[in-house]
Amino acid sequence: MDTAGTSEAALGSALRRYLRAESIKLPQDLMARSPWRSAGYLLSAHLWLVAALAVGRYLPGGAAVKIAVGFVLILAAQRALQTLVHHLSHDMLTRNRALNDALGNFLVAGLIGMRVQNYRRIHFVHHAENGSASDPEFIDFSIVREKGGLARYVLHYIAGGELAALVRKYYFPKEKKAGTPFEMMHILVCQAALVALFAGVAQAWYLYLVWLYVAVSWSPMLSRLRFLVEHPGKDDRTVSTTAPWYEVLLFAPYQFNYHFEHHAWPALPPYRLRRAHEQLCAAGYFARHPEYRISSFVRSLRASDAR
Repeated sequence: MDTAGTSEAALGSALRRYLRAESIKLPQDLMARSPWRSAGYLLSAHLWLVAALAVGRYLPGGAAVKIAVGFVLILAAQRALQTLVHHLSHDMLTRNRALNDALGNFLVAGLIGMRVQNYRRIHFVHHAENGSASDPEFIDFSIVREKGGLARYVLHYIAGGELAALVRKYYFPKEKKAGTPFEMMHILVCQAALVALFAGVAQAWYLYLVWLYVAVSWSPMLSRLRFLVEHPGKDDRTVSTTAPWYEVLLFAPYQFNYHFEHHAWPALPPYRLRRAHEQLCAAGYFARHPEYRISSFVRSLRASDAR
């Protein structure tokens, strides 16, 4: 199923049927797009990168100290960029998809070795087939237990054990070409820029190696753990997570933690998801259906792993 050109209105979900059954609708103004909010998201993601460069250039101490502090900032930067790739796949910048993707590839996706169009191709199938055997993103705790439990699963990612799978997923998909060399050129441009920034501006070339390591280990690992929490079970169930700020920063920044709302209204701009959540709370939806909201990514993972 190729859904790369599918409109977001066509991404059917049982979640929206549940909402329609209760006559819940969002105010129309929530669908309004704000280029300033989008630009703010882009800027804040790049500020994490700027902070990592500043650590390399100015932080007192040797390479070990700069790597330790730089790792945290680089992880925050990549979690922001990874989430923005998702938001860009839903045309966050503009409804002109060609322009949205071109800007998104050079300003965001290329920095973490991705292409918005490739991500969209996979992600829109996930929306259409959420929780089914056809969902390309599906994973649940039964799979984690088969792999030896949560701790071993996390260590597998940290050790780079998913590198080959990630390369196949985004660069060599079975059903469709990932893109021509010209279409992937933005990745080389962005990576060359990062090398110049870390080696030249920050004078800490080794932080670029940290950047590459995080891109194939910690950041995708946190994405998979987020998925385990927000899509529990082999069905269409999707939950929102009102977690503390530090969990949101690592697992689901830019309001991505309001995941129920995102699946219910995929066309809703990401910076409106919190307000949509507040609307559902005011309507008493989560009071009637508490199974669609949890309060912590970490506690949910621990509870699921203990079962």
